[in-house]
Amino acid sequence: MGIILLGIHILICIVVYILMRLSVLRASRLIMPIIVLVPVWGLCCMVVLELRTRGKQEINEEVGIEKLKINDEIHRSIIMDEDPTESRVVPLEEAFVINEPVTRRELMMEVMYGNLDDYVKQLKEARMNDDTEVVHYAVTALTELQKDYDLRFQEMDWKMEKDPNSVNLLDDYLDLLNKYLASGIPEGRERTVKLRTYSDLLERKLIETGDDLSLMRQKTEVDLQIGEYEIVNEEIRKILELWDKNEAGYLLLLKYYSAIRNRAGIDRTIEMIERKRIHMSPEGRQAVRFWQKNQGE
Repeated sequence: MGIILLGIHILICIVVYILMRLSVLRASRLIMPIIVLVPVWGLCCMVVLELRTRGKQEINEEVGIEKLKINDEIHRSIIMDEDPTESRVVPLEEAFVINEPVTRRELMMEVMYGNLDDYVKQLKEARMNDDTEVVHYAVTALTELQKDYDLRFQEMDWKMEKDPNSVNLLDDYLDLLNKYLASGIPEGRERTVKLRTYSDLLERKLIETGDDLSLMRQKTEVDLQIGEYEIVNEEIRKILELWDKNEAGYLLLLKYYSAIRNRAGIDRTIEMIERKRIHMSPEGRQAVRFWQKNQGE
């Protein structure tokens, strides 16, 4: 008889264990030693625990969108690990002045492995730093950036030689020149050479497209930077003839007279804008107000 009862007990233990593994029973598996070692009463404890466990789950169970709620107190008590680099995030130019040499060097390394185009101004300033290692990083970064642009220009020149009439290549070359000049990398004679190339390509673009205000304005501004004032004067006159009511020609005229230091010309241009009642954009009105405030200087 005892053997039969023992066999029944072992069978019950096996069944209970299998049901727990299949998650049919929700009671904790930690109770299994009690079920095995304490016949009948261990099984009774498991039944009581199972009923209590199911009762708690039914009470706490949420339906629909309520399941998505997050306990606000728990959420706010979560402590996130601080990013060790976050405390070092400061403007690069400030790091050169107030931070330790180690921090400056780490920032320089991050810049070198990032987008160098975004840090040209800071890299140029870093060349004058008293930390020789920072100076080395800055010079190396600028040199690599210059090499990259040189290779892109060489490739573009080669493509233009093979297909000089390609409109797409011309647009790509203009985009590359615009990005290079805006980056602040070229200086002195190099910048002047690239500006002349930019002006020549804009002239070619105008021949293909015909009179286009946006292109003509770009070319005039480029020629202003080069200092080709006679050409600029002719370009502005043409813009004013074609687009008499557009602010573009008058704003270029203000820049032109400013470049040649002709205060009387600036005053005449402002008087012309007011007399013709030219509609000005916010930027245009700001430029006019600037010169009106500085009348007589």
